[in-house]
Amino acid sequence: MKKTFFLWLLVAVSFIASSQGKTLYEVNVVKPKAGMKSTFEDKWKAHLAKFHKTNDKRTVYEVLSGPHTGEYHIVEGPISYADMDIDMPNAKEHGLDLEKNFSPYLEPNSMNATYRWDDTASFNGKVTAEKFQVTVTHVKWNMITETIRESRRGSLINAKLSQANNIPLRFSVNVYTKIMSGSDPVRVSIRNLKDGFKELETDYYGPNPMANQPNAFRDAYIKDYGYDAWDARQKVVDNNANVESREIYLMKLRKDLSSE
Repeated sequence: MKKTFFLWLLVAVSFIASSQGKTLYEVNVVKPKAGMKSTFEDKWKAHLAKFHKTNDKRTVYEVLSGPHTGEYHIVEGPISYADMDIDMPNAKEHGLDLEKNFSPYLEPNSMNATYRWDDTASFNGKVTAEKFQVTVTHVKWNMITETIRESRRGSLINAKLSQANNIPLRFSVNVYTKIMSGSDPVRVSIRNLKDGFKELETDYYGPNPMANQPNAFRDAYIKDYGYDAWDARQKVVDNNANVESREIYLMKLRKDLSSE
C-alpha cells in the first residue's frame, strides 16, 4: 500500500465528472502552528512543486469558520483501492522532505481519513465551485444503513420533483461516507456554492417554487417506496433521531496551494 506520510481527506468536486470507477478521497487535515501560516504555505508550495506538480496531484482547501478555522484539508482523489497499492517511486525522498521541511511547522494533532463519494445521495454534484458549506454528521452507530438509504432516496425524490416542476438545478451538494470508521460512522455533505457564500442568503434563489405543494416530497416518496417505507423514514430523520453529533463550517479552495 502506498506510504506517503499523508492520507488525504475530501472534496475535489471538480474532478468527479472524470472519476468513473474511482470514488475514494484521501484527506489529511493539518493546522499550522501559531505564527507559522505564511511559512507553512511557502513550505507546502515548495513541496507541491517538487512532488505533486504533474502526477500524484493534491487539492487544498482552507477552513474559514467554526472551531476548525485555520485548518487545511489536503486532498488526493478520486482514486480507487487499486491505486493504494501503487508505491511512489520517490517515496523515501518524499517522506524525508515532509519530515524535514514541512511537518515542523504543523500542530501535532493532524487527522487523516478516507471517504467514498456517494453518487446516488449527491444532488447536481458536478457543479464546480471554489467556496463550500461543509456538514459533518456523526451517525449513531446502529443507524448508518438507514441513514445512507434515506439520504439516497431523498436525493432521488428531489431530483424527480425538480424535473417534474421544471425547477432549475441550482442547489448542488456532494455526499461522502467515511470508510473504515469503526463505531463512529460519519457522513459528510459538501454544498458547492458556485456563486459564493451569498448563496447562503435565505432569499438568494427567490420564492420557493414548491411552496404551494407542502406535501409534494411525502407524496412522491410514498408513490415510489410505499407507506411503510415512509413511516420507517420518519423514525430515522424526525428530530435527527439518527444523529449523534453534527458540525457545520465554511471552506474555500486554495488554488495557489493546489496542483494545476
